[in-house]
Amino acid sequence: MAQHDDPRVDGMFRRDAIGALAAVVLVWLLYAFTYYTLSEVFNQLGLSALMGGLALCVLVLNASSIIAMIKHFSEDRTAIYSRDLYYLDLLRTNRAGGSK
Repeated sequence: MAQHDDPRVDGMFRRDAIGALAAVVLVWLLYAFTYYTLSEVFNQLGLSALMGGLALCVLVLNASSIIAMIKHFSEDRTAIYSRDLYYLDLLRTNRAGGSK
């Protein structure tokens, strides 16, 4: 892992990781709410176990992909975020009327 001197890299990574984990939690809550809301219909049709299993598969795959993405971003954060910061700094300089 390459070292970086800009503390903004760590800040951007931290915000992205928190946002990704918050999105995973939100998806889990939405699935739980939807399953709870439709549980009576699932019971009537005899689909409770099937729908629960499918929902669990989707949630586990989604959560594991987000965790893998965060791990990848953690390993390559300098390469990923340095480029973003370069262009953000360039945009800020151009808006201020300067040239780089």
